[in-house]
Amino acid sequence: MAPSPKFNIFDGFFVLRPMLFFPGWSTMLAGYFMPEKNLFVFPGLSAPAAQPELILFLFFTFGSAMGASFLLNQLRDIETDKANNKLFFLAEGHLTPRMLYVETALLILLSLSAFLFKPVVGLTLVFFIVLTGYLYNYAPFKFKDRLWGSILANMLMGALAFFIGWLARADFSPRMFSDVLPYLIFNTVLYFFTTLPDREGDARANKHTPAVVWGHNTVVIFALVLFFAGLAAAWRVNDLTALFIYLLSLPFFLPLILRRELPHTVRATKFGIFFFALIICLKWPGYLILMMALFFATRLYFKKRFNFDYPNFKGN
Repeated sequence: MAPSPKFNIFDGFFVLRPMLFFPGWSTMLAGYFMPEKNLFVFPGLSAPAAQPELILFLFFTFGSAMGASFLLNQLRDIETDKANNKLFFLAEGHLTPRMLYVETALLILLSLSAFLFKPVVGLTLVFFIVLTGYLYNYAPFKFKDRLWGSILANMLMGALAFFIGWLARADFSPRMFSDVLPYLIFNTVLYFFTTLPDREGDARANKHTPAVVWGHNTVVIFALVLFFAGLAAAWRVNDLTALFIYLLSLPFFLPLILRRELPHTVRATKFGIFFFALIICLKWPGYLILMMALFFATRLYFKKRFNFDYPNFKGN
């Protein structure tokens, strides 16, 4: 990696970690298209799901909320990110904390525009920002540094993303809490795997993540048990969307039963996110266009700006 010392106007966008928006957006759309959970021939192009303006508005407001939360996380993790060789915008001085605090405030304001559409969606976004932005990163809570706090917070992040999509089309219902289970479990499995590459840096920073506390093998075994529990849950609630996500991801999880090396967990994470998004694209093809545009724009940016191969589907 050979970063350019000059300020680049696109830094302000790509510092938001837009590739990490996809798990949140996919989960949100899973909730939005729950009435069409067993339909796959682009139900988002016909009534009653065909509301492209609403879908794009949800992308914008929820993307703003996620971006604000990711910025707050980076502002609290400068030294850890430096130790883990990631997110070098702040660690190497390309952007200043003051710039990111201003950007965070702007993004929070933009996300609150959801109240103009439906107050319950706006309120859910507020819960998401409070959880992922404040409780996750700041004392006295700092869930990100606590074992069960980090697990609970990441589970709730996925659940809230699902509820945002659900509540955009329907009213509150206890059914939400059973329908969300396959997606909540899938995202939790991916979270466990994401703690593995950062284990050494997190340990030096005195973070009590699952990988630090339990160790590599235990995390992989626990994640595999959860994965198969989620597969069973998808079958139990008769959700073909979730079931196909698990089945497509299965070939990348099965090798972990015998070989638990880090590259296998990284590939399982990347392809799990990819297949989740791909199945959701069968609901609304506009998501595929957005995915491809953002993926290739991000690759071009990091290659030109830092000579860095990101994002990719490699096991690193």
